Amino acid sequence: MASAEIDVGAGQAPDHPDRHSGRLGDRYAISFRRQFLVVTVCLLAVNLMIGLFARHQQRAIIDYAVNVYDTAFISTNYVSLAQIAFQHYVDEQSRAIGPDQASKANELLETVLDDIDVAIERSSSHLTRTEGLELRTNISELLKLGGDSPELRSLTDDVQQKLERLHQNNSAIGLQARDDIEAFSYRSDLLLLASTLTSIMLAGLVLLVTHRMIRSLNQRSSDRLYAALEGMPQGLSMFDDKQRLIICNAEFGAMYGLRAGLIEPGTPLRAILEHRMENGTAAINAENFVEEELASASQPTAIALEHQLQDGRTIALTKAPLSTGGAVTIHMDVTEKRNSEKQIAFLAHHDALTGLANRVQLREHIDKILEKVRRGGTASVLCLDLDNFKIINDTLGHSVGDALLCAVSKRVRDLVRDRDLVSRTGGDEFSIVQFGTEPPMEASAALATRIVEALSAPFELGDHHVVIGASVGIAIAPDDGDSADQLLKNADMALYRSKEEGRGRFHFFEPEMDIKAQTRRVLELDLRSAIAAGEFEVFYQPIVNLAENRITGFEALLRWNHPTRGRVAPNDFIPLAEETGLIGAIGEWVIRQACAEARRWPSDTRVAVNVSPVQFRNKTLVLAVVSALAASGLRPDLLELEITETVLMNNNEATLAALHQLRALGVRISMDDFGTGYSSLSYLRSFPFDKIKIDQSFVRDLSERPDSIAIIRAVAGLGQSFGMTTTAEGVETQEQLDQMRAEGCSEVQGYFYSRPVPASEIAQLLIGFQERVQAAA
Repeated sequence: MASAEIDVGAGQAPDHPDRHSGRLGDRYAISFRRQFLVVTVCLLAVNLMIGLFARHQQRAIIDYAVNVYDTAFISTNYVSLAQIAFQHYVDEQSRAIGPDQASKANELLETVLDDIDVAIERSSSHLTRTEGLELRTNISELLKLGGDSPELRSLTDDVQQKLERLHQNNSAIGLQARDDIEAFSYRSDLLLLASTLTSIMLAGLVLLVTHRMIRSLNQRSSDRLYAALEGMPQGLSMFDDKQRLIICNAEFGAMYGLRAGLIEPGTPLRAILEHRMENGTAAINAENFVEEELASASQPTAIALEHQLQDGRTIALTKAPLSTGGAVTIHMDVTEKRNSEKQIAFLAHHDALTGLANRVQLREHIDKILEKVRRGGTASVLCLDLDNFKIINDTLGHSVGDALLCAVSKRVRDLVRDRDLVSRTGGDEFSIVQFGTEPPMEASAALATRIVEALSAPFELGDHHVVIGASVGIAIAPDDGDSADQLLKNADMALYRSKEEGRGRFHFFEPEMDIKAQTRRVLELDLRSAIAAGEFEVFYQPIVNLAENRITGFEALLRWNHPTRGRVAPNDFIPLAEETGLIGAIGEWVIRQACAEARRWPSDTRVAVNVSPVQFRNKTLVLAVVSALAASGLRPDLLELEITETVLMNNNEATLAALHQLRALGVRISMDDFGTGYSSLSYLRSFPFDKIKIDQSFVRDLSERPDSIAIIRAVAGLGQSFGMTTTAEGVETQEQLDQMRAEGCSEVQGYFYSRPVPASEIAQLLIGFQERVQAAA
């Protein structure tokens, strides 16, 4: 062979054929190296991009899942709480008796507003935020109206419809989010599969050219190969047909805590598996982990599965067989993804604060239990409500309130069996479902007794010593209902009966409760339409001045002429009107009507109108009086408003401010039913009343209780000392009249002079009274 190369282009002799072939071989090797390098780098880049993007997708799924929880589920739960609280408001308004219960019903609107605020804050949807703000405005209008406006019914229905629509929209967002998560997960899985396939292709390529690379590639090419393996976000391992390690990356060793000697080529798979058994990275529930994995590795089939490891991680494996024997396996840690999916599934059926079942799971559980009940058996639903929880929450803060709810949950769980379901259905409301207890009433009563006793014991919450109580209502299936809605409603009725009877006790549902509630509901509906239907009428009873022996005024008394019931007694509908807030609209109508009719009386004749405490809470009374006086043209000093001490007890500062405003207008203020309360004397000092009305019970008991004379004498003396008129109610006989005159009462009122009469008979009544006076003279 020639030792010198000849430049063909220079016209010299060509190369020797062998030399030329050698140079072609070198060129081919160099070309191959370059092509292999390009392909390897491209595969590495693709694999890294896919792996990193898949990792990003996993993180996006986790973040999206957390966002779903923070928005859709929490917002939906709080909308559900708002629905429950608002329904309780409507129910309590319909059940409550007396002003205290009416006030408690209005307080529930504050809970609805709090829940709506949280739902708005946690919502990420512009539509649901807009609907939530609109809904909040409507509920705020309810607070301003206080349930006494004529539009209360339509506004209440509108709020309920908007609550349901907001709940449906939030639920739709949650369902859409679930679909999005599934779509994200599917795309992530596709990316992971693509990453796996490219990794397998890269690994296969490495195996195919390993022998060639040993001979032809230099150390730099080898470094690039290992860089490609180490750049993979997943663990990779290759084993030959003898189950010996061919190659693996550092991620594989780190994933299973393998020491350096176990990641060297040639290491038996058995040794790696045995080490994993020792360091706690073996799969759980695998008694023969080593043998099972060796058997699986020997199978020449593709496998995709997940292992739950003893240290709590979840590893996804994808194995692909090699044509030369053995297999390549990709190991991926999917712990975060699976935990996020479990958390979302958990939050869909559990209360986030206490970990108890939520209302969704409660209803599903009751439906399942009722299937068993239909095949024979009984079950019971217990609804319990914490007494005085709102006071604790308001005075000590929501953090203490939350801690108290968690402590209550633990105590209740400790009192029930493992198969009984305990759920939190509202702010401080819980429900328990019992099944398989015989006899059911005795078992439910025993559990309710234990609950009342356990929750009345003090709670130690950090630095706070908290004492509350609980009231329980019980409904038994199938006697008290064959659906979840009916059982929960009846248990709730029984719960409120317990609260009405004094709290800290339990009560079983009785059919009479539902009958009473339905009857009351019908009466409420009739009452709502009575004003528009013109069914109300104002009667007037004369008030006689004893010194002048003449009628100086009339007390306006409301009458309801029901189209089918006839005349409904005030005691039957006035408390209901106060509970439902209708007393506001009714009271304003009475004031307008009384002022308009008094304008036609003699110029110095006053009209007295009773005012409910609810009208003061609504903060519209002053405007209603001003409007009535302006419309009728009646002099303000001819209008007299009668209040009881309950008005001042409910909201002393605000009420006194309203009273002073009315007094500044010239309207006279009198205290009605004086002497029947607890603090009447102190209220006489708090406001300069124009008149004191002595309750008719003292006048009626003159003959049977001599101490009544002493009380009347004392009240008359107080009136003279304070410069106030004293009016004795319920005077029916000449003897009572003479006694009131003797004790110094300024005025009297009662059947002795006249029963209440309609406005059309007042003129005749005045003429008859004057004739009677003249005849007596």
